[in-house]
Amino acid sequence: MKKIILLSLLTVYLNVNAQMTGGNGDLPVTGSIFISEIMADPSPPVQLPEKEYLEITNRSGDTLFTGGIILIAGPDSVTLPAETIAPQEYVILCATGSRSLFAPYGRVMAIKSFPTLNNDGELLALRDSDGRLLHAVSYTPAFLGEGPRSGGGWSAELTDLSNPFNEPEAWKPSVDPSGGTPGRANSSVTTAADLRCPEVVAVWTEKGDTVKVLFDETVMVVAGERWQADGRETLPAVSGDPADRMLLVPLSQRLQKGEILTLTVPASVTDFAGNATCQGDLRTGIPSDPMAGEILFNELLFDPLPGGEDYIEFYNNSNTVADLSSLYLSNSLTAPAIVFTAVPRQLLPYEYVAVTVDRDAVVDGYPCASPYAVFEASRLPSMPDGGGTLILYNRMLTVVDRVSYSSAMHQVFLSGTESIALEKVFPALPSDVSANWHSASEECGWGTPGAANSVAVEPAEAGAGLRLSSTRVSPDGDGFEEVVSVSVWPGGDDNIISVTVFNDRGYCVRRLAERFSAGAGATFVWDGTADSGARLPAGLYMIMAESMSSSGVSRRWKKACAVLYR
Repeated sequence: MKKIILLSLLTVYLNVNAQMTGGNGDLPVTGSIFISEIMADPSPPVQLPEKEYLEITNRSGDTLFTGGIILIAGPDSVTLPAETIAPQEYVILCATGSRSLFAPYGRVMAIKSFPTLNNDGELLALRDSDGRLLHAVSYTPAFLGEGPRSGGGWSAELTDLSNPFNEPEAWKPSVDPSGGTPGRANSSVTTAADLRCPEVVAVWTEKGDTVKVLFDETVMVVAGERWQADGRETLPAVSGDPADRMLLVPLSQRLQKGEILTLTVPASVTDFAGNATCQGDLRTGIPSDPMAGEILFNELLFDPLPGGEDYIEFYNNSNTVADLSSLYLSNSLTAPAIVFTAVPRQLLPYEYVAVTVDRDAVVDGYPCASPYAVFEASRLPSMPDGGGTLILYNRMLTVVDRVSYSSAMHQVFLSGTESIALEKVFPALPSDVSANWHSASEECGWGTPGAANSVAVEPAEAGAGLRLSSTRVSPDGDGFEEVVSVSVWPGGDDNIISVTVFNDRGYCVRRLAERFSAGAGATFVWDGTADSGARLPAGLYMIMAESMSSSGVSRRWKKACAVLYR
């Protein structure tokens, strides 16, 4: 009974408050009121006042009440005045000290403690007094493009009022001679239909009782709806951020370390335009700190085309879950180790992820890329085109993996190496052995970020003696039978191994290993080339392996392998 009385009194208060301010407007819903113009950098001014402002618009057919609406700008928030906004009306939001400056341009709603807008961009959101989202936009300088309007004094305008959540497509710099259109219709009107499905940026759990799902745009959630986790109902999902881009899904049963949970996104979860999410099933687990050899470098692009970007691909060589935000990268033992993302993007067992600072450029540039396994990092170490070193550390700054790369590791017959990635021929092979790397094939557009490598071979199974993964190799750049693995397992635990390739006249043409300390055994890779890197003529070749154990026992094996061209 007490709760019912309190709710009734709240309703009476809202009605009285609306009448006292002279407004009987309806309460807004998602998308009925939205931010339609942003002036974050008014300097140097064009013709408008050198003051920051936002503009809001009522796209509904009803007069709406603004009392209790909370404006969120990054870490700051403020409540809008208890007024009304008429259908299709534009209202300027600014600081109280700027009221008189903007009054000539249209209706002004001055706000005490109006938040300072970040020139470099930030999240802007409007939420009602009950916390429901009305609108959100992640403003960035990219809204103003790279042209003459990017240097300050120009506003960003929402050009398609029917798609207020479609960013950045629906946002353009103002083309009005004054630098903006505060309080009136925007200078550009375009159609920017939202046809993209919401993508999951990351899914993770910290303590095993709640799963966090981060989308790349705002999503609509049915209040009280339960999801499915391994066939069991969860508790209702709730918003985890001001823009409803992160959802918190409480589990009905705690996840245990070592388990991989499959979470099913309900079909009702869509963006504002009604597009269903790109991914229906999401997998997550409780992460562990990787040890040496558990996360490996698997593909590197260090010489992109102009306008492209470097990328680094990792492979999880373990049965545990890794959290990218707990890893560090460096390009030298003497250089600082940097965190390359604050987003806890997970890398699940025996899966790949490519990281880059421009995801769109990488996904668009490589047709064989796996888009959902390409992740946009906040920054990466510099990767010189000629060659360099990359070191991966865990949170204790223990080296997890290391690779030294150079353009000389590419196939010598390539006319150039720009935009061509280096791929590991088998993900689990050591990264610090240059022979384990190969140029990506032209068949896959010279790179496979986030996907299985275009030039890949399964090492022969460990066993006594010499094993080849195939009896032929075809080093012609088409991605088929580009390499052959040579596995040598002499027996025992401490062996020195040499592996040599001879042509049909008995001449040595390639030394794959020379007095290599291999322990119980090792796998090497031959790509059909000579020591000089040149492709060998078609024909039969003999691969000879020799071993010497710590006890002085020597052994020798021979296998034939054909070099073929199509």
